[in-house]
Amino acid sequence: MKLKSIYEHMEKATKNIPENANVKIIFRHSIRGKIESGIGRDVRLTDEGIELARFFGRNLETEIGFVASSSCDRNIQTCEEILLGANCKKEIFIAPNELEGPQTKERGGVSDKVFEQYNFANNEIIYQMKKDCLPGFNSVEDATKIMVDFMFANGNKENSVDLFCTHDFQMAILYAGLFNFAETKDSIINNKWPM
Repeated sequence: MKLKSIYEHMEKATKNIPENANVKIIFRHSIRGKIESGIGRDVRLTDEGIELARFFGRNLETEIGFVASSSCDRNIQTCEEILLGANCKKEIFIAPNELEGPQTKERGGVSDKVFEQYNFANNEIIYQMKKDCLPGFNSVEDATKIMVDFMFANGNKENSVDLFCTHDFQMAILYAGLFNFAETKDSIINNKWPM
């Protein structure tokens, strides 16, 4: 697989991918406008964010197989701009439970209320999830399983790349679940936190 990226480590890593493999890329939406208050579901990409997404699509030298996104405008727009850059027409599968809300046991705003209660301190929320201490929330392990199971249940076409667009918080859940971040308060305080 070949990929030109603004991130040198991504380019190097793609050289290690075997021929004819299916690749999964999960990423945060591109650069967005300012969120004035709350969650900002309708915030769109900036001009720079649009160009970065198109750049990624133009430089993805592999067939795009499956594309999925959170239901937020900026995520869908990121996928649309990547596809435009790649000159590719694909349906974007909207996956709010898997790419936007794997942290909550039931849909219905509990997540938004907790974010506000914790003043949007994502690292603290994930620390509490890691300890399975937030009512209405899945554990980090369960949320990670929801995302990973979804990614590997979709696409999977040989010699293609499947794209999954999510948010900072869900990426941090994956880091915490897959790489054991947030085990202790000290790991957050001492800047060992990926966010």
